[in-house]
Amino acid sequence: MRTAPLVLAFLLAMSAQAQPIEGARSTLKRVYNLVPPSEPDDRPVGALRRSEVETYGLDGRRLRVEWRGPDGAVQLAFMELYDHTGRSVGAVYFEGGELDPNLERNEYTPGAAPGTTVKRVTYFGADGVTTSINEFVLDADGRELVRRYGDAEGTVRGSDTIDYDGVNQTGYVTESADGSRRSEYVYRVETVDEHGNWTSRTVERDGEPRLFETREIEYISE
Repeated sequence: MRTAPLVLAFLLAMSAQAQPIEGARSTLKRVYNLVPPSEPDDRPVGALRRSEVETYGLDGRRLRVEWRGPDGAVQLAFMELYDHTGRSVGAVYFEGGELDPNLERNEYTPGAAPGTTVKRVTYFGADGVTTSINEFVLDADGRELVRRYGDAEGTVRGSDTIDYDGVNQTGYVTESADGSRRSEYVYRVETVDEHGNWTSRTVERDGEPRLFETREIEYISE
């Protein structure tokens, strides 16, 4: 199984998007293409990289995520778990055609800065062995400020510092543990829907377009 690399990629992807509005059960489809749009009125895209479908509950919590590859085959199915207070306590997920579940467990402690919380996420393979340990520094609203990626012992291998425009995430800066590698990712929103959620955007790395993303959000009020 390729649990650790896939989970790290998954975390990067999931942290980058705004949550649909509360009070509406919703599904969200996200499609990644390798070539960004070249002109505002001409949006050619390259080879399909991956598509995602997320399901949210009426309270705005993400319940399920499904990844599909270019051939439509399921790459990952992820179900998030919550306690009685609504806090995420972990998840169960399956990779490819595997039937044995991988697990993650979340623990929370007060952060060093006032009003912050550190979310420590431990990942386990289907055999129950720890594969990696990551930490996320959250603000008072639960938004990620910093992501730290560690190995099975928790030794930090790299980190991300996330940027916001006050409300929405606008990008992040990655850095290796020793500071030898540093890249800046910026999201350029192209279009939004009537709720203000983006429906297409370009992802730039160090000033160069790297990816074009589109997403479809279906809001189902109940």
